[in-house]
Amino acid sequence: MSEGTLWSTDLGAPLHIDTDANPDLWGYLHLQIDKKNFKEWLGLHLTGLAAVHDIELTRKLRRFHKSFYEQTIVTLRDKLQADEAFIYHPVPLTYMPLVMHATRIHCEARDASSCEGITAATVPHPEIPEWQQRTGSIPFPSPHLGADGVRVTRSYPADSTIMMTSVTYHWHTPPGLPDVLLRGHHDDPEVIAAALEALDDFARTLRLPDAAH
Repeated sequence: MSEGTLWSTDLGAPLHIDTDANPDLWGYLHLQIDKKNFKEWLGLHLTGLAAVHDIELTRKLRRFHKSFYEQTIVTLRDKLQADEAFIYHPVPLTYMPLVMHATRIHCEARDASSCEGITAATVPHPEIPEWQQRTGSIPFPSPHLGADGVRVTRSYPADSTIMMTSVTYHWHTPPGLPDVLLRGHHDDPEVIAAALEALDDFARTLRLPDAAH
């Protein structure tokens, strides 16, 4: 498979991040998928959400979501090298979907802030004036991943009309275990604000499969 293409033949990869979140609220986005399975998954996914939200599934909506998920899968898998991705179902089909992606990183530093790449979540974007950005962080312990966790929220202008909001969770685990990053963003701050409690609840369900035994 050439880099940057959607379709994959590697469909048997084991889970790297696990969750027992409520399947009515959260769906699994397959980052390793072939064309036939993607088409079947998308049809079931959109039909189910349209019924839940009591909305007509138009051709325009189908095209919008097909394009969004194709681009998202390529970006998360090939560029960000995400391990798993999850979809928050309560967001209406007329909005951009809210996708959270989880990634394992290896960091043996004494504290989370020293981990390479982690400062990007807490330091203002250098190419955007600081007065246009809002950031906040709180300690965020996890029952599965330990007490050394943080949740960082940030709002910043994506362009002259869109205010992007991102949420990042990071747990710094004991030596020998990979750290876990959970990240997502949305172009409507109100969607993130309305979902934040559910995002926190979901984040607490994440675990490393090997550590569960």
